[in-house]
Amino acid sequence: MPTTEKLRQSDAVAGQLASGVPTIDAALLRDDSAGATAAAVEAIRDACTNTGFFYVTNVFASRADQALLARMQHFFALPDDDGRKQRVRNDDAGDLGWTPVGGESAYQPGTIAHVESYDIERLGDGRNLWPDIDGFRDDVEAYWREVSALGLRILERIAAAVGLEPAFFADRCRSQQLNTLRLLHYPQSDVPADDINVGISAHTDFECLSLLYQTSPGLELTDVNGNWYDTPATDGGLFVFIDDMLEFWTNGYLKATGHRVRHTPQQRFSIVLFMAVDDGITIEPLPEFTGDGNEAQYPSVTQAAHIEAEMARSRANTGA
Repeated sequence: MPTTEKLRQSDAVAGQLASGVPTIDAALLRDDSAGATAAAVEAIRDACTNTGFFYVTNVFASRADQALLARMQHFFALPDDDGRKQRVRNDDAGDLGWTPVGGESAYQPGTIAHVESYDIERLGDGRNLWPDIDGFRDDVEAYWREVSALGLRILERIAAAVGLEPAFFADRCRSQQLNTLRLLHYPQSDVPADDINVGISAHTDFECLSLLYQTSPGLELTDVNGNWYDTPATDGGLFVFIDDMLEFWTNGYLKATGHRVRHTPQQRFSIVLFMAVDDGITIEPLPEFTGDGNEAQYPSVTQAAHIEAEMARSRANTGA
C-alpha cells in the first residue's frame, strides 16, 4: 500500500547527503547514442536500487529555472490581500492556483505545513489560473516543457533499468493530462521547528516520478532502507524521486521515495513537476515482478483514483 501511511514525521535524520547523492548529468540522459544510453541506464539502475533517488545536474541551459524563480519571488512577495493573489486563489476544490499559508493538507496527522503554493495542470488546459504578472505564464510554460521532456527521457531509462521495454512508462505518461507543477514558497518564520510545525510533512508522491528544484536546504529523503537523510540545495539541478505508481507497477522492486521538508527559519523556494500516468490506464503489478511465489502486493488502480484517495486521507488528517 502507499508508503505515506508507513512514514513517521518523528523519525530522526540519519545523516547528511552533501556528497553522497547519486548524480547524473542531463547531457547523458539526452544523448541517444548506444553508449550514452547504456551508461544512463546503468547509473539509474544503481541509484534506484541502492539509494532510491538521484540528482540531475546541468539541466537548465536556457536558465528556465532562474526565470521562473524570479516570477515566483515577485508573486509570493505580494501581500495576501493583493488582488493579483486573490483573483487566482484556489476555489473550494483547492486544486489549482494559489493556496495561502495554512491551506496545505496534512500528509501526517497533527502536522502544520508552513508553506504557500501555486498549482498548475497540463499546459493548454483551460482551468489554469494565471496572475496578472508580465511573463509569469510564459516562464511557467518554458520550465514545464524543458523539465517534462527530461522527465519522459528519465522514465525511458528507468524502464530499461528494470528490464521493461524502454517506452513502457513514458508512453503511459505521454499526454501529461494529470501532470501537475507546484510552485512552493516557505516564508521566513520564527516558529520553532518540531514534529508539528513542518514545511511539508512526510509523504510519498502519488504519481510516477517527481522532479524537484530547491533554492536552499530543507528537503529530507528516505533511502531504500527507510533511513532519512538531509539533502543539499539543488544549485540549478533536480532531485528525482520514485513515486507510488512505479512502486505499484514493479510490485515494490522500485520503492517510492519518502520525503518531507523541515520548517526552517530562512525563506526558501522549490518547484516540483509530477509526471503522472495518463487518465484511464490501470496500474497494477506487472507479470515481470510477480509469480514464483512473489504475489502481487498492490491493488489495481487508476492514477486519478489514487490521487483522490490520498488527498482525501490528507484532508481527513487536517479535519477538512
